[in-house]
Amino acid sequence: MRFDGVFALLGRCMLALYIGITSCGLLLGATAGLKNLAALGVAVAVGVLAFLVLPRITKLLSKQGVLRAGLLLVLLCALVKAAWIVLVRLEPAGDYATFWQCANSLAARETIYNGRYIALFPHIFGYASFLSWFVRLFGSGELLAPWINVLLSVCSGVLLFRLGWRWLNLEAGISAFLLWTFCPSQTIYNSMVLSEPYYTTMLLGFLLLMTEFSCTCQAMSWPAVWGAAVGVIGGLLLRFINGSRPIAAIPIIALLIWLFALGGLKGRKGIVCWFPCLVLLLAVYFGTAPLWNANLAHRIGQEPSSTPGYNILVGFNPESAGTWNQADSDLLYYYSDQPGATAQWAQEQMLSEAKTRITSGEVRIPSLMVQKLRTFLGSDAACVRYSATVLNHQALFTFLCNAYYYLLLLLAVLGGLCLCMRSEGNIALLLPLYVLGLTLAQMLVEVAPRYHYSLIPMFILIGQFALYRNVAEKRGC
Repeated sequence: MRFDGVFALLGRCMLALYIGITSCGLLLGATAGLKNLAALGVAVAVGVLAFLVLPRITKLLSKQGVLRAGLLLVLLCALVKAAWIVLVRLEPAGDYATFWQCANSLAARETIYNGRYIALFPHIFGYASFLSWFVRLFGSGELLAPWINVLLSVCSGVLLFRLGWRWLNLEAGISAFLLWTFCPSQTIYNSMVLSEPYYTTMLLGFLLLMTEFSCTCQAMSWPAVWGAAVGVIGGLLLRFINGSRPIAAIPIIALLIWLFALGGLKGRKGIVCWFPCLVLLLAVYFGTAPLWNANLAHRIGQEPSSTPGYNILVGFNPESAGTWNQADSDLLYYYSDQPGATAQWAQEQMLSEAKTRITSGEVRIPSLMVQKLRTFLGSDAACVRYSATVLNHQALFTFLCNAYYYLLLLLAVLGGLCLCMRSEGNIALLLPLYVLGLTLAQMLVEVAPRYHYSLIPMFILIGQFALYRNVAEKRGC
């Protein structure tokens, strides 16, 4: 069997797994209650309408040209996102209050006091440090973080626009931007102080960087030089992503699978392009880890933990279905408060507790995984619950968020089927690989609905291959 046949077969197997897991998440969520089932029904009806209407709208907009259409989309996205944060103002609470307080502390002093919580959960530092720069420049106004979220949302929309255009056509880019603009959950989250818009924007930037390099490297005069430059930039992006949410291993593994198992590495020139890129990307990413941790330790006054013991323990708690619970939280603080305890030691004790729980025979792994998959992919209305103190008509917003999310999932499943028809080596295969990687990772650790935030742009992009399936073979790399 020729290698291209093997790559095509492996790609279809991967896509079948992606379609299966995504479909299971959709069905588990939709069957959780009559309201969710009704939301799925609305999503199906709107989906049929989308196939009829959305391509016509995007065709009209595409006639305006790239620059004019892009500018109109930027203004529309900014208007929608800005209107929400002005009308709905939310006081930071819980994790969001932690981000905000940490950012203000980092802005006020070089080394903050009582940094044990950040040492236990170092990913808090990444976004809080980013936010602290704006606190220094503009002060700690109540709308500072929401306005930054609006800016990041617009940047994400622009990146989606470019990716859709690059992989398919201009109309697909316009469609992706529009679907992102009117996504209700993403709009609602903008009122909160959270890291999701920050690292998702960088993740999309990483995808675009790899895409542009893949599409142009074969025609470059100095591919090795450009590959090295792309690797350095990509490694830095991944380091900052991992500093705000420890998921950088997922796009790295996805990239390696795409290159070596799905036909992304094409010919001798492909090796010349990608070898220096991969070497520099991995060298920069892993090489900057000690520098990042040293800076983190300096800013919080103690060494951060590198062991996710607590998250694994919570992830295998059958009573809470793998979600946050008071008992495991209390146990973490019990270890952390021991005389002479460090954050690393406390997390190591939690990892030992996790091993004991997993091997005890009391955890029914299959049923727990089903519950966690429902939590992770089954609903998109957690943002409404987080905004309950200021948001009226919660039932209506819950229904709208779930219906829109189910629409994106339906399009993403159909898009996955259409991707099966494409030739091997398409770099868009990084999207389902990321979806699979993040979903499987969440099955091992503490799960929460909002953690699928970074999957929403992936579902939007994959859905474009269904909406614009007739041009799928004309573009792409």
